[in-house]
Amino acid sequence: MLNKILIVIMIMTVAFGCSDDSITTPDNELVVVSGFLRAGERTANVKLSNTLALGSTDTIPKAVNDAEVFLVKAGKNYLLNLSTSMNGNYTYQGKDLSIESGDLFSLLINYRNKKITGSTLVPNKPRDVTISKTTLVLTATGYGVGSAQDTSSIYLKWSNPDSSLYYVVIENLEANLTAINTSTSQKGSGRTMIFPPMATNQFLIGRRNLTYLGNHRAIVYKVNQEYADLYESRTQDSRNLNEPISNIKNGLGVFSAFASDTTKFYVKTQ
Repeated sequence: MLNKILIVIMIMTVAFGCSDDSITTPDNELVVVSGFLRAGERTANVKLSNTLALGSTDTIPKAVNDAEVFLVKAGKNYLLNLSTSMNGNYTYQGKDLSIESGDLFSLLINYRNKKITGSTLVPNKPRDVTISKTTLVLTATGYGVGSAQDTSSIYLKWSNPDSSLYYVVIENLEANLTAINTSTSQKGSGRTMIFPPMATNQFLIGRRNLTYLGNHRAIVYKVNQEYADLYESRTQDSRNLNEPISNIKNGLGVFSAFASDTTKFYVKTQ
């Protein structure tokens, strides 16, 4: 799901290369920001790239590797270091950063005599996360284990009185993966599955969104407003490419935050 948001941010690199927007910076010097914070973590990652200039034959934006990147919390600056891969990824490597619900973070980027900024408020974690049962038993009848005929499922629920957006991540926790179905279609599937944001208070976990047996965890993320706005803007077409959502001043992209709660369950066959 984050990959889908990165695609939207990629669209921005083209949209602003083709727009008549009032930003006067040359197309290929606009900085596109992709930065996400998660409550409970002690590190942060921000990715920077340039836009694609109008008429460019390039398909991948150039990474920005010569910026100075800071997170700012309660007046304290945390310097993010460029990764050794030189791919525009900046990461905080210290041990003194805490990201908690209710924290207000600012992003400060110094790049070629420009100051690029953004801010985000870390949301509260999802409330009242429950799971209907902790063991999911898949049948071995009909068309076989894990077939479309297998209707076994469990409900993941949470409180959502204001219709906020949430997304769910399901991770298999086993060291050695055992596929539910050994068909070719499952080979190579990852242990982590990420599902699109939903303005709902429940998620159905069943055979259709599982790949492996064993221990799993389901993570419910509450989405911050700027991220929700960007996700909603993913349906842009050629008629409105010059109006992508961005909460970055003097640049493009998104700087946002999430908070989550986790529950666990086990998958087996009869």
